[in-house]
Amino acid sequence: MTANLRPMNLGEILDRTIQVYRARFAAFAGLAALPALAMMGLQIANLAWWRLTPELYGRRIFLGYTPQGLVYAIAVYQVSLLLGLLAWPAFSYIASRVCFGEQPTLLSALFWCFARWRSWLWLAVASWGAVLVLPEVVVTGLLIGVVFLLLQVFKVGDSAMTPLGPQMLLAAVAMGWVTFLWLSAALLLAIPAWTLEGLPAIRSLRRSWKLSRGGRMRFIFARFMFAAVAWVLNVSLIWILYLLVFVVLGHLSGWWRFSRVLFYQGGGLLAAAVVSALVGPLFPIATTLFYYDQRIRHEGYDIERMMEAAGLNGPEALPGEHGSFAPSGAEEGLA
Repeated sequence: MTANLRPMNLGEILDRTIQVYRARFAAFAGLAALPALAMMGLQIANLAWWRLTPELYGRRIFLGYTPQGLVYAIAVYQVSLLLGLLAWPAFSYIASRVCFGEQPTLLSALFWCFARWRSWLWLAVASWGAVLVLPEVVVTGLLIGVVFLLLQVFKVGDSAMTPLGPQMLLAAVAMGWVTFLWLSAALLLAIPAWTLEGLPAIRSLRRSWKLSRGGRMRFIFARFMFAAVAWVLNVSLIWILYLLVFVVLGHLSGWWRFSRVLFYQGGGLLAAAVVSALVGPLFPIATTLFYYDQRIRHEGYDIERMMEAAGLNGPEALPGEHGSFAPSGAEEGLA
């Protein structure tokens, strides 16, 4: 498979994503299985020992969640996102190599990341903090500030605050989610920039902020598409598991009758891990393709490649070519 160096619309990028995924399915799925299994292990440990489970019954305040359930879901998503960000540079490495006709392996991608392990960890933590923790802190601070103003400045009584509480929390969660989507789209290309240009973590974030201009809505739409695919698969597997455990085998008695809830919970975690391993590589692959597409649109990367092939540029290797991912002089200047 060779790189398609021309501006592509969203449909072409999604189609190209599937092609790249199929070309090295085992490497991509194996890499995605690492954070998926780690997340499953943490959730099993929670069920077995920590028991930090949310309250099952109570007033539903947001998408069917109780307050405790909402906090638990946000915490689970935070950990899942951080684990995913740790694997993301390796996805970009494999996807870029495949685009330029090479056959990378899972081990070669991991070795590449471990060679820069300090910068790798810092990039994951900085990206996680910028796109998820920062919006949560800002929105929580605004929510606390509004409550303080209502209670202390405007002297709103408790009877009036009771119905306002869930509404303000709903507005805060919605605001935080919108902020997360916008920041994640703006900083989405930081990981391909770090991987393919050899930039430090902070410079990669600044590079993404500039390079992502004009394409952020496409990034958000692609994220929703892949998230919808994962959600449909996960819900389908959960329903199949539910029918198997509680309908087909529900008539059994004895030890199985008392253990079927445990089997259902464990099966649900396994189903989530399988879906994550299968669908998880798609958006990181698309992100790498978006990175090249944005470079073509903003910097004429396709012309740069053609000039390099004609011997009109310097001898430096470009990202994804000849096994070298060090940044060229032109890329250093642009960063």
